[in-house]
Amino acid sequence: MSKTPPPDQGVETPSDDRSMGRRMGFAALLLSVSIFLSKILGFLRDAVIAYLHGAGLTTDAYFAAFQLPDLMNYFLVGGTLSITFIPLFSAYIARDDEEGAWRLFSTIASTMGTVLVVMAALAWIFTPWFVSVYFQGFTDPDQIDLVVTMTRIVIPAQLAFYFGGLIQGSLFVREVFWPAAVAPLIYNLCIIAFGIALEPTLGIRGFAIGVVVGAFLGPFLMPYLAARKELVFRFRFAPTDKDFRAFIILTLPLMIGVSLVTVDEWFLRYFGAIQGEGAITWLHNGRKLMLLIFAVIGQAAGQAALPYLSRLYHEGKEAEMGRMLANSLQRVAFLSLVGTAGLLSAAYPMTFLAFRRGEFTAADAEITALLLCLFALGLVAWSVQTLAVRGFYARKDTLTPMVIGTVTVVLAIPVYLFLHDTYGVPGLAAATSIGITLNAVATIFVYRWRKGELPLTPVLAGCARGLLHGALAGAAAYAVYLLLRPDDLDAGFLALTLLLTAMATAFFAVFAATTTLLKPPEMDVVWQKIRRRIPG
Repeated sequence: MSKTPPPDQGVETPSDDRSMGRRMGFAALLLSVSIFLSKILGFLRDAVIAYLHGAGLTTDAYFAAFQLPDLMNYFLVGGTLSITFIPLFSAYIARDDEEGAWRLFSTIASTMGTVLVVMAALAWIFTPWFVSVYFQGFTDPDQIDLVVTMTRIVIPAQLAFYFGGLIQGSLFVREVFWPAAVAPLIYNLCIIAFGIALEPTLGIRGFAIGVVVGAFLGPFLMPYLAARKELVFRFRFAPTDKDFRAFIILTLPLMIGVSLVTVDEWFLRYFGAIQGEGAITWLHNGRKLMLLIFAVIGQAAGQAALPYLSRLYHEGKEAEMGRMLANSLQRVAFLSLVGTAGLLSAAYPMTFLAFRRGEFTAADAEITALLLCLFALGLVAWSVQTLAVRGFYARKDTLTPMVIGTVTVVLAIPVYLFLHDTYGVPGLAAATSIGITLNAVATIFVYRWRKGELPLTPVLAGCARGLLHGALAGAAAYAVYLLLRPDDLDAGFLALTLLLTAMATAFFAVFAATTTLLKPPEMDVVWQKIRRRIPG
């Protein structure tokens, strides 16, 4: 009778999986806190812009100035770098091949970095042509000139995002997450600081300068400082290298395909320009308020999950990978639906508190709050989609998500056109929620069909429980709103703060009561941590 070898001889034990799950949970928590703080700073940034410039030609020009840099980020893999680089780098680390891992890093950094520098120069040159083609709805010559100027200012920031993202990818594989937590805080602080400091001389252009400074001090410098002792880089321009070819094969679908997660913002800017003065700003602000909750729940979970899912896949643990993904989807769906209830109940006072001051009028706040409600209906889909697609990426499968995303975008275009023509700006917000829901459902369906290892019963149960607990908590918060709301929401900072505080107290009190009574499994980890901290 053979004896079971001890764990240190290579046999994986259930405690190993639990330990990995705990580390993943801690990483998600760290990134959630960081993203939440970053989004708060983002709100402060947008609130300062709204106070100084309101919602009009100038603010529309500022948000439009990010369109060309965003396109560069998307098509030159800056935005998808961690998705394609982490699985390749992780494979080398799993084989204890440090030299191969850093050779891969050097090849990608040198080769794609060279391409990015060249494309940034071309983008700078052709900015006027791009603005004239994409933003045909802009007719004011001064506004067009402002878009061109600020676009050219922002373009160099993409270099910082690219190289910083590559370094951060190597840190994620080693489970070093603090630079990713700190970088966005520095980024947003720089935008605010430079925007305020340069406002008297440069106007809204100062915020664009803050973007560039913040990108280099945050997303680039923080990962570099964390990795400088281990980082091994030698310039290696090698477009025919086998590792670089593997990287391109993984990346190409993401470069040539499209995803509604990204394209939605492009649609909103394009159609918003047609809708007239202020539309782009209203859509941006309403969408950002919704994305605050999404970032804390869905974005953080997606960032934290990919390194662990990749490791399980490389170790051949398909069943464990499926269970981890399903459990994560279950919790994310539950929390997202609770978050949706909170947003719907507090949309109007929240929007007035965040933006109604200075040049941002009560009418601007009213339309922004309506848009927030429509965006909030898609919150669960945003969160589920962001996490579910990591199941493909962990398997080095970028082609399938590209096909799903591209088909979804094609199907969604008539929705945007119809709702844009029929309902104007609110129709665009509704189209966003409809489109992303279609994308999320398709992603989960195809993953389940192609890969199999994804239990859906717990995910659906998590959705049902999220609806129940969210509806009860949201109803309590809205009842407080009806009871205490001022005759005019334009009642000032103190009155709105007290109102929202009372609403939040009711919301979380009811949520705590219902989760304590019904004990939904999605809250087990939270309650366990609370019980451990209570003496006796």
